[in-house]
Amino acid sequence: MGTIGWKLKTLRLGTRGSRLALAQSRLVAERIRALGLAVELVTIVADGDLRAPDAPIGEGIFVTALERALKSGAIDLAVHSAKDLPLDEDPDTLIIAYPLRADARDVLVTRRAGQGGVMDLPRGAKVGTDSPRRAGFLRAVRPDLDVIPIHGNVDTRLQRLDSGQADALVLAAAGLDRLGLAARASVRLEADEMPPAPGQGALAVQIRRGDDETAGLLARLDDAAVREEVIAERALLKAMRGGCRAPVGALAHHDGGRLLLMAGAVTSDGRTRHVLHRAIGGGDLVRQVLTVADELNRHVPLEARAVLDTRPDLDRDFADAAGRMGFRHVHVPAIEIANAAGPELEEARRNLAFYDWVVVTSRRGVEALGDQLPGNVRWAAVGGSTAGALAARGITADCVPDDAQADALPGAMAKVAALHGARILLARADAAAPTLPQRLRELGATVDDVVAYHTSVGPTDSSADMVAALRNPELGAVIFASGSAVRGLVELGGADVSYLAGVKIITIGPKTSTAVREAGFEVTRESPTRDSAGLAAALKSALDEEVERWVESQQRLPV
Repeated sequence: MGTIGWKLKTLRLGTRGSRLALAQSRLVAERIRALGLAVELVTIVADGDLRAPDAPIGEGIFVTALERALKSGAIDLAVHSAKDLPLDEDPDTLIIAYPLRADARDVLVTRRAGQGGVMDLPRGAKVGTDSPRRAGFLRAVRPDLDVIPIHGNVDTRLQRLDSGQADALVLAAAGLDRLGLAARASVRLEADEMPPAPGQGALAVQIRRGDDETAGLLARLDDAAVREEVIAERALLKAMRGGCRAPVGALAHHDGGRLLLMAGAVTSDGRTRHVLHRAIGGGDLVRQVLTVADELNRHVPLEARAVLDTRPDLDRDFADAAGRMGFRHVHVPAIEIANAAGPELEEARRNLAFYDWVVVTSRRGVEALGDQLPGNVRWAAVGGSTAGALAARGITADCVPDDAQADALPGAMAKVAALHGARILLARADAAAPTLPQRLRELGATVDDVVAYHTSVGPTDSSADMVAALRNPELGAVIFASGSAVRGLVELGGADVSYLAGVKIITIGPKTSTAVREAGFEVTRESPTRDSAGLAAALKSALDEEVERWVESQQRLPV
């Protein structure tokens, strides 16, 4: 169907019923009519419009009702404030155009216009905002201010200000301008002082995915410069692991052939704040945005998402690395490990010096053998962390395979010395697979396979902690370092293990990955090395790829 056919059909533009939403939708409707198309506004009651007046705003609260109407066919397009869009786009919809953008800054509004800026407010003044970002940046420059939550649309907030519930408000300049209320602003806050929400001031036109005819027409509304700016700003928010409520601000603008990005982050109490400027155009946008996010996270670790670490011991190094990636480290052991006791292990300890080889497959195995270890035997360690545990006891491992897997040990050991006739002590977990001693025996060795430690499901009283961690809406990733941990989480989590379907799963190696798949879930990344640094690198790689895919999806139009 061509354009002439579409002129006979009236496009239905979905909008919220607030004065601001209607004003914004009318701006877009004018652009559509300028293309020679007919359009009518259809008012949709948003979930956010039905909440209690003082209820906090959740992510997507002004978007979901319009998306439902789109997907049901009740409307053909919807108009949103770009800053309100959830980063995880509904797969049945797409943003076909960013047609225009107004002043992206915030403004300070007082009861009488022209009363000055933030620094001119009296000590202890009540400043109303429903935004953690605005509250944090306000407290950063004026910790004495009483920042209070004031919700509602622009008109409601202004009424509350005028009635004396607050001494000042912080609002979006674009909203006041589009309502013809620019004169209410006492001052427009510079972006360095109050970094605006990513996408603030820009409008987004959303359609049903697969509606190619509407896409073909409305794509002409898109302003390529606005789209590039909004994508850059929201990509930063994605890289910071935040949502539209995160205390992160960003403003991109074109300067000649360059795209310049101002970005800032702040803690909710305002005590930690960082703002930076970078030129990011003309190269790899994703890499440059990730670099900016890394710097912000180093200065202001927001920990907007959570990573669940199921290993038995608290790993401070990994927790610190996760924090630098914007994650809060949640440690809930899925298994507990206890050194074995009994005559078999005691005899092995007494006779260590009589073996040709002692093989250890974990730090736990080294610990179970004690602190006084003989140096007149050959030692084989499965990987760097196990070799490090030996080194802490004055032992240099004679064999550490390049591939830190137990199955790689026999071949690596045979390169050091022939194994035929060798007497080998293997100290490992009770739940270890039988393949390693079998392979050593096939090479002619005599193997004493001794249980050095026991692995069991984590403490039963940790089940509630595991369920809470799985149900946490901020959960973004889970770390597994053994198949036992996978099985332990399944047992402790019960029905709530279903939440794993929506998070990234990082494993320490192939065998752990197999256990994850057997439990019915997908592995996002395997660690390149069997240690904390490898797990952190795998998590970072998965997160970076997510940002890259998000940017590609936003840049790619269907027409």
